[in-house]
Amino acid sequence: MAETKTKSLASKLAYITGQMRAVKKEGFNKAQQYAFVRETDVAEKLSALLAEQNIFLHQTVIAHSMKPLYITGSGSQMWLSEVTMDFHFIDGDTGDTTPVASFPGHGADTGDKGIYKAMTGAEKYMIMKTFLVSTGDDPEADEKVDKAAASTGAAKGPVRVSKGTQAGVQRGGKSDGATTAQVSEIAKQAKALGLDADGIVPVIAKILGSEPAEGVSIRDWLGGLTSQQAGDIITALAGMAIFADVTVDSPVETVENPDEEDEPEPFTVV
Repeated sequence: MAETKTKSLASKLAYITGQMRAVKKEGFNKAQQYAFVRETDVAEKLSALLAEQNIFLHQTVIAHSMKPLYITGSGSQMWLSEVTMDFHFIDGDTGDTTPVASFPGHGADTGDKGIYKAMTGAEKYMIMKTFLVSTGDDPEADEKVDKAAASTGAAKGPVRVSKGTQAGVQRGGKSDGATTAQVSEIAKQAKALGLDADGIVPVIAKILGSEPAEGVSIRDWLGGLTSQQAGDIITALAGMAIFADVTVDSPVETVENPDEEDEPEPFTVV
């Protein structure tokens, strides 16, 4: 009787890669209006295939941190949790293992769920990248980030300046001040993050390392920034929105009594 040849770990993982293929986006973030792939969709599919091939996935958190992001409209502190996790596969038939692969994860929450969201994000993207799971997304087609970059509005090339007739006034060249498009983009980013005027001020102050002078409106404060400063704010806010994208089964902010929470006053610049 011919002996059954045991498949190698690499062969088993190659088989699983072929079975994973595309995964539909079954999740939907109502706050920011986008569809996403849920961790449960990829994890449940993979766990069945790993069990079939007698493979164990070992995962460990090797680093984690928390830092404050901003105060929400309801007065809660939003925290950003970051983790780094190690993953490797172990073949139950041969004892063979794969090299350790490290993946980062990010999660934002006002309570204690941020670290778990970060772990979930790291696991989800490890699975998707390891097994080449297609979702139809392309990071290079991220309009959110592209819009932020396009709205930085910084002058390109040398700026030619000649002296004016009045002290302290220069003319010629392009202004390096924050543009109207930049200020509008900051307002849009703040709205997407659920921040009102009072909520966005400390966030911007943290990004810039300085606060507005007493009595200065947020519109005048933003209008007095440089184009570079406005671009830095836009990029940081876009990054915060991306961090929120790893939210899996619950909104970023947890509210015990949503019916009793006041709707934050929208942040506008007009």
